[in-house]
Formats: sequence, structure tokens, C-alpha cells
Amino acid sequence: MEKTNNSRLRALLQLIKAEDDTYGPVLKRELAAAIKENPSQVQTVIEEEFKEQTPLPVLHTLEEICWEDLSKQLARFSAKINPDLEEGLILLSKFIYPSITRKDVTSPLDELAKQMRPYLLNATTQAEIAAIFSRQFFRINQFHPLQANLDIKDISFARLLRKKKGSSLCLACLYILIGQRYGLDINLVDLAGRILIHLQDFAHQETLFIDPLDNGKILSQADCRIYIESRQIEWNDDFLRPLPSRHIIRRMIANMIYVLNKVHDERRLKFLREYLEIIKN
Repeated sequence: MEKTNNSRLRALLQLIKAEDDTYGPVLKRELAAAIKENPSQVQTVIEEEFKEQTPLPVLHTLEEICWEDLSKQLARFSAKINPDLEEGLILLSKFIYPSITRKDVTSPLDELAKQMRPYLLNATTQAEIAAIFSRQFFRINQFHPLQANLDIKDISFARLLRKKKGSSLCLACLYILIGQRYGLDINLVDLAGRILIHLQDFAHQETLFIDPLDNGKILSQADCRIYIESRQIEWNDDFLRPLPSRHIIRRMIANMIYVLNKVHDERRLKFLREYLEIIKN
């Protein structure tokens, strides 16, 4: 029975490889059904059938199956009252790396949180906490913020954890997800386009900001006002309003669209624009 299924899958893959778009949607639905029924079997057959390199038509079909499924997952994510940021980052990582699993993100995060535990538990002020984050992220673990998104891969949170380099927004999310593991009141704020981490302690009336793009530089609220004045922008207290997880994911999708617009990648842009509308609504 398994041999028969494998033969059907091989025939289906060869048809997709040679297809001229006439029956493309039908073949894609067939492959999507096979993946849903037995994903490991499909993966095995693909590896056996195309030992050297998966043909582009097959690769594109696999990507589009994944991206269409992501639309449904993002719709479920966005429908939640307070969607989980970690879940959203995993979903967007799948757009770039379809084989990414939740464990690929949660395991390195848990390991990093464990590594930081003895330092964070002994911290007594927000400034100490901020210094611990900066030292652990940038000096010990060698995370590297990229000054510009040169490639869409730079906006993958899963890739940040693996390669230790990525956009400032990805690094800002790293602060949030580690902070959540310790119950810290830590949020992201948008200072006129500049993403900062806002660390707050209501009990001690202490608040400070961290710039992930500047290797974790610590800023005061006065520093933030000076920055806004230097941009000749009128100060608005909304600059300090925490960004909800839905807005963070929306901004990340917008950044991905910006990168792909520069290379005119309409195939991927079509899906990202759809994702943006899902999150907005």
C-alpha cells in the first residue's frame, strides 16, 4: 500500500515539475491533501525523487501550499483578543522557512532564559536588568543588529535565534519573549519609527528604554524627548504607548513587504499583502 502511495506521489511530483500552469491549481490541491494526510511520507518521496535539487515548480508549489495554510493560521491568530507574540513570530518565520517548528523557536529561547536566570534573579533595579540583557545578548551570545533589512531572511525571528543576526525589530522581540519568561513588565514602543524596549517598574516608579539597534544602549525618557526634538517632531505621549503583539506582527509583515518591493518579488508579495489585511482586520 505504501509503495502504491509513493508511486502516486512520484507521478504527482513529476506532473508538477512539467506543468505549464493549465492544471497547476488541481495538482497543488492534490499535493496539499497528501501533505495533510502524511507530511513525512511526502518529504521522504521528495528527497528520494530529487536527490540533487528540488525543481523550482515543485519548490514553488510546496511554498504556496505552506503560505495558503499560513493565511488560515494568521486569521486564527488575529482573531484572538490578545494573541501570543511568540506564536505570531513562529508563523511569520514559516513564511521564509516552511519547515520551521515551534520547538525551533521555543527551545533556544528557553535555553537563553535558563542561561540568564542566575543574573536576573539577583537584579534589584531596572537598570541592572537592562544591563544584564545587553551583556547576555550582545557580548556573550554575540547577537548582531543589522542596520538595514538587506534580505527578507533578516526579518525571520527563527533565523535570528540560529544565526545571531537580524533586524532591530527581531532583537526587540527577543527582549520581550525572554522578559515574559520572568514576568517582567517589558514592552515595545514606537518612537517616531524607532523601536525601543520600555522597561517599567511601577513599585519603584522607575522606567527606562533600551535601543536594540545600538547594542542595548540604555536611554532615559529625557533622552527620548531629545531624540524627538532633534527630528523636529512635536512630543506626543502616544510615543510611549506599548505596541500590542498584533501591531508588532503587522509591522514585521510591513517590513517584509518593503524588502520584497525593492526586488519586485510579486509572487511572495501577493501573500504578504493578504497577511497584512488579515492582521489589520
